[in-house]
Amino acid sequence: MGSRKRIYNAEFREGAVRIVTETGKPIPEVAGDLGVYPGTLHSWVSRAKRNDSPSSDTPVQASRDHGCPQSSLMHRPVVAV
Repeated sequence: MGSRKRIYNAEFREGAVRIVTETGKPIPEVAGDLGVYPGTLHSWVSRAKRNDSPSSDTPVQASRDHGCPQSSLMHRPVVAV
């Protein structure tokens, strides 16, 4: 008998992430309340912070220069001579 992989729908994942982010409760506590492994919830929270969605691994495309050609200079590394 092996363990079965549980699949959570997007609404559940988003709700779980919202509980963590809006209440400030620790991930292990929220995970325990919801019956989810803490590592699973942690990955949803991390993904949501990265991509604005716990349901997708596809990163949201954001413009780093915000339409300003000069702002790209601020992202270049400083090289010591």
